[in-house]
Amino acid sequence: MRNKELGDLGEDLAARYLTAHGYIILARKFRCRSGEIDIIALDKDVLVFVEVRSRSDEEHGMPYETVNSKKRRHIRRVALTYQARHGLLERDSRFDCVSVVFIDEDKIKNIELIKDAFWS
Repeated sequence: MRNKELGDLGEDLAARYLTAHGYIILARKFRCRSGEIDIIALDKDVLVFVEVRSRSDEEHGMPYETVNSKKRRHIRRVALTYQARHGLLERDSRFDCVSVVFIDEDKIKNIELIKDAFWS
């Protein structure tokens, strides 16, 4: 499976996982000039920006380990744009990460939600 297909499948699974855990999905693949955020959701009253990372195995580490400082800065900029556009600058928010590891092309070995994966 190509990386884009793996990523898209991981995002679909993450959205279902989040919904099953009480999140309300507001947007998927939100894009602006600064970039993209995979999922924007509400967890109770908290606005959550979710980065989804997928890998076909754990040979080179867990998917969430790939969210480096550059990626975190990028996500923060896009989140700020979303909040400004929607009048949500005063809303409590956080950044979560969903890590998906596959066994085969469509079989999940592990899916993990990391709340407060990083701070703004």
